[in-house]
Amino acid sequence: MPGCLPSVFEKWSQFLKFHRRIILIGGASEIIIITVAVIVTYCLTKQPACEIYTGTSSPAFQTSTVSSFTESLSNSDTSPASTTTEPLPTSSTPGKIPPNNITCAVGFTYINHKCWRLFTDLQTRENADGACMRYGGSTLFSIRNEQENNAMLGFMLNAGVDNLWTGLICVGKTTFSCTWDMESGTTSVYNSFASESPDNTYGNCVYFIITGTQAGQWKSGLCNMTMSFVCELPPTVHDKNCINNYNNHCYLRYDDSDTVVEAQRFCNTKCANLVSIHSANENRFIQTIYYVDGYIALGAVAPIIDYIVWMDGSPQLYNNIQDNSNGTCVFMRILWGGAGYWYTIDCVKRSWFLCKRPAGIVC
Repeated sequence: MPGCLPSVFEKWSQFLKFHRRIILIGGASEIIIITVAVIVTYCLTKQPACEIYTGTSSPAFQTSTVSSFTESLSNSDTSPASTTTEPLPTSSTPGKIPPNNITCAVGFTYINHKCWRLFTDLQTRENADGACMRYGGSTLFSIRNEQENNAMLGFMLNAGVDNLWTGLICVGKTTFSCTWDMESGTTSVYNSFASESPDNTYGNCVYFIITGTQAGQWKSGLCNMTMSFVCELPPTVHDKNCINNYNNHCYLRYDDSDTVVEAQRFCNTKCANLVSIHSANENRFIQTIYYVDGYIALGAVAPIIDYIVWMDGSPQLYNNIQDNSNGTCVFMRILWGGAGYWYTIDCVKRSWFLCKRPAGIVC
């Protein structure tokens, strides 16, 4: 065995000798990418403590294809746009008062650290999801543990409903084939499937049984069946001055055509930053703030497609970049019912923008 050591050492020496240049180039590339990202972010976020906003007002822009992205930033659409279908200043349901100023959107009930709203009208699974979208970007409800499963049974007590659509899709016959909406998790940790479920032979959609001997269990079914449904939102901090309130943050919409630098500086005067997005659910919510087909600036730079630096200093937890061939600043396509894809483009391009700040603060 001791005689093998020189041989191993010699092999490593030879490997480093022949691959030294590749290793050095790779390391230098990583350093350059990180340095560029830091410099660009610093340049975009640096501004005086208080600065007068000089942005120019512009109607909403409109586009129909990704190929026209760079031109679309200057196009206009005179149709009116509303921020939400239902106002999002929040209030809690009597008897369900959450702790520490945490509350739910109007019409939703605080249950077990979630906000739920029942709709008893019968809809297909697709139509039910679309209905939830119109209420603050909510999704069909999810269940992550036994406590939540029991909480749903309690929430539905005396509701006169037999079954509910869930936000779960199963494309196979095992729990590993099941994914909650917006790619927000799987059933690998917890599930309450009835016998012979999941089974996509019966359908890819999953419903929750309210009554009978199978109450509290989940079952596979055809997605074109009709049944009642429950929409879900995360609770948030109450903020009487915030219209678009989601998951402890306030989103401030500004329909002024500014560069990324100008927009970030303006957001700072509102104790905010250009919006950062950290989940598919948050991405979905932001789409509900707009009713036009266009683009808004995000508070991010992306030197490469899988590396994002947020201007507010938050970590990269979610990435929805579809194309990054046109620049380093990140923009989001705001199309109702679309995927909310992000694209990179030159930072000097002008567009609408969205500011984001913690809910409940006074600026």
